[in-house]
Formats: sequence, structure tokens, C-alpha cells
Amino acid sequence: MVCAGLLFGYQVMSALLGMGASNDFLYENIRLEDILSESTLEWVADISSANLQAVTYTVITTPLVVLLLFAAMFFFLIHMFRGHKKL
Repeated sequence: MVCAGLLFGYQVMSALLGMGASNDFLYENIRLEDILSESTLEWVADISSANLQAVTYTVITTPLVVLLLFAAMFFFLIHMFRGHKKL
């Protein structure tokens, strides 16, 4: 969750600094498709299963902040059920 907060703060700060003297606030999400290479994106198009291709494309186009928050919640739930239990 800290990583998601830091990434969100970075995106807001870059939007504010990108404003310059204008009044245009341009917030842009960082997505995995911005980070991954072109060959990886072509690999997604070559997946034979249409359902798996749709899920993979959804994950790649989802903002990185959302993915980090979901990962944090997932690991929190794992810890909640499998963590140390004190009696």
C-alpha cells in the first residue's frame, strides 16, 4: 500500500510540475503497457484462448496504482487467514 501511495504521489507531483505556467492539470496513469516492451504486447495478442487474452489485456491496461492496491489487499487477506494465531 505504501508503494501505491508513493506512485500516486509521484503521478500527482509530475502532473503539477508539468503544468508550468498554464492551468492545465494533466494527470496520467502509469500502466504496465507503458513499461513493457513491444514484443511482450505482441505476445499477448498471440495467446490462443480468447478469455485468457482478455484477462491479460485487462491486467496490462489497468493502472499500476490499482494493481499495487489489489496486491496489497490480497497479501493482507492471506496474512489474515494464514498469519500467526495466538490463543
